[in-house]
Amino acid sequence: MARVAVLHHLERSALGHVEAPLRGAGLELDERVLFRGDDLPAAADVDGLVVLGGDQSAVNADADPLLAREAALLREMLAAEVPVLGICLGGQMLAHALGGTVRHVGRIVEWRGLRKTAAATGDPLFGGLEEPVPAMHWNEDVFEAPPGASVLLEPAPAGVEAFRAGTAWGVQYHPDVDRSVFEDWMRAWGHEVPDHDALRRATDEWMAAQDRASATLFGAFARVVLER
Repeated sequence: MARVAVLHHLERSALGHVEAPLRGAGLELDERVLFRGDDLPAAADVDGLVVLGGDQSAVNADADPLLAREAALLREMLAAEVPVLGICLGGQMLAHALGGTVRHVGRIVEWRGLRKTAAATGDPLFGGLEEPVPAMHWNEDVFEAPPGASVLLEPAPAGVEAFRAGTAWGVQYHPDVDRSVFEDWMRAWGHEVPDHDALRRATDEWMAAQDRASATLFGAFARVVLER
């Protein structure tokens, strides 16, 4: 059975939309909870890697021993052509590992409707997405695409929303967030949201499209892993 490692950075981390498409494709999920001390996987031991969000900052990744090791792992995965999908902090770490810039912009909690760039046409993950692409943001840092990468979604008020570099994809937003994850985050970090009612209304408007887009994205990632 092909194996996909999933790196968790948050104490309240959950698979959300990641789980059903990958398990439904017959993939084994090897979850690594890094804040509990789980080891990082080796590129030779997995067929794919999903890196989830967290409250650490990739701005100072070189000064953090764990994040520095994670950046080295991401470069190792890319060199071995192992498919990688980085989400929020995971996308920032991927950009950092490949020479992109990550910077702090302050807390952002909002939904955006995105459109595909010309580079997304035919892309194995993003080519099949419907527009507008729902994008749930809950972050403080943004990233620029690393040298040679293709930007896949726009617009972004700061940084980029999604990029591809070889067999690796990084996104700023949270396709992993389903209704259950959203409600859990509101209980834990709702104090960061200036207008709860407005965010809940936006979530009600976007969640059905989020469900469809996430199933498409993670299902496509599963196919990339299996084709490898």
